[in-house]
Amino acid sequence: MLRRARNQSAKNTYLCGLIDGEGSFSISIKPHNTTRFGWVIDPTFSVTLEQEAEHVLRALQQALTCGRIITKPGQPNCKLFIEESRRNIAEKIIPFFERYPLEIKTKSFKHFKEVVERLENKEHREAETFLRLAVYAFSHKEHKGTRKYTIEDILETMKKKPENAEEIVRKEMEKIARKKQDSRT
Repeated sequence: MLRRARNQSAKNTYLCGLIDGEGSFSISIKPHNTTRFGWVIDPTFSVTLEQEAEHVLRALQQALTCGRIITKPGQPNCKLFIEESRRNIAEKIIPFFERYPLEIKTKSFKHFKEVVERLENKEHREAETFLRLAVYAFSHKEHKGTRKYTIEDILETMKKKPENAEEIVRKEMEKIARKKQDSRT
């Protein structure tokens, strides 16, 4: 299909469909001693395919004009396209999926996009907004049960934590729960 595509727009549409099935918009939150609060919120876009399909990942790399392709750690028969640069994510990956909308991973992409935009707006630089952003990043259902760390871990070890940190987290979690409830009705 990719090889038969007559123009870049057709190739991009194919790639978008591939990402709907095989792509990942992930947001990790992990300890990082050199950051202001001891934690980092880290968005990553990735796609994993079997080694024989590396040419498809190369086409994706060409279409997005970013990313790197490596052998997937622990899976020598798979190749991984990965982009971790927030600048490339904000300037190349997000605009690509705004132009070529996803069908299946729409919610994951919207959640990912909002976290990236909030990082770009520097919400991670103040303790209160960092906590709000961390709670929001944790809230996406795709990552429930797969996280190494919890919001409680952040609250327990966060440097320069606001006095009302637990209240901030509680209110943010309630706000997110209300939004989810409202969207169901």
